[in-house]
Amino acid sequence: MPSKDLPPETWKAWWVVGVIFPAHLVLGILSLPLLAYHLYHLSPWTWALVCVYLPFYLYPAEKRYPGWKGFDALWNFFDYESTCQSYFGEFGVHGGAKVDPDGQYFVAAHPHGTVIFQRTYWRSERLARFFRRPWRMLGASVLFRIPLVREMTLWFGAVDAGRSNCERLLRAGATVVVWPGGLDEANSVDEPRGVVRLRTRTGFIRLAVRSGVPVLPMFVFGELDAVEAVRLLPRPLASWLKRTLRASSNGFVGRYGTPVPRRVPFNLVIGDPIATAAAPSAAATDAEVARVHSLYRAELSRIYHEHRDAFGYGGRELVFANEDLAAG
Repeated sequence: MPSKDLPPETWKAWWVVGVIFPAHLVLGILSLPLLAYHLYHLSPWTWALVCVYLPFYLYPAEKRYPGWKGFDALWNFFDYESTCQSYFGEFGVHGGAKVDPDGQYFVAAHPHGTVIFQRTYWRSERLARFFRRPWRMLGASVLFRIPLVREMTLWFGAVDAGRSNCERLLRAGATVVVWPGGLDEANSVDEPRGVVRLRTRTGFIRLAVRSGVPVLPMFVFGELDAVEAVRLLPRPLASWLKRTLRASSNGFVGRYGTPVPRRVPFNLVIGDPIATAAAPSAAATDAEVARVHSLYRAELSRIYHEHRDAFGYGGRELVFANEDLAAG
């Protein structure tokens, strides 16, 4: 739905969703050169701030459980339940009839997008009713190296996406949320408008199989439209950063050519859980991973094609990376 057809968003929604959410990424990245500049010029206030902040920064909270998930007063104030509804016009959750609210899942959410505005769902009662167990998101290691971005990511409930960390979460009985597409699936400056390209992986599925945890696919309509990626560096340098640091160098723009997201409807669709079975050998594990991966891809395709017309994606084809167009 175009923004001109929506009623004006509330001032709180404008600040919370439109400004603060993308601003923590922009300000976090800008803080690095500013901090380096003031430290180089021996600013006493900067040195004092760094001395106070450094112990918190160096503590590896992203590799601990339960980590720093919390700050409930902040999320209660942000009230994504109403602010996202006001800002985006639609903020729906669909499906989930087969989800056991008390069960443990390895959630595979798509698409990754440039900013992952869909993280707000996980701080909303609209999704909380499906997941009564503790949950944690998985985030790229680089996010925990950038001031402000680090803190917001930890408070959201994210931890480092390393394998040992995932195993720790699964052993603790937590539901784990991953965006398997990662940087390969994030909004691309070269992606045709009529294509939704997903990148699926098997690493998280192997962990789910070894832990006996069902895989739960999700797709969020609207994520790819809130902002679009803008290349800030030459392609060779951007590719080097992506390969070496697993970091994106793209910027993003939305309304008025700024980082403020566009007012587009958001609709999250929960697929059916895919059960995993214990495997007695390495060969059997490989076979089980292949089976679950095939079902996971098929479920993603199903929920996309069943809902794309209703949620404005009717003319956009689903493509799995390195594969032909999905049937439908």
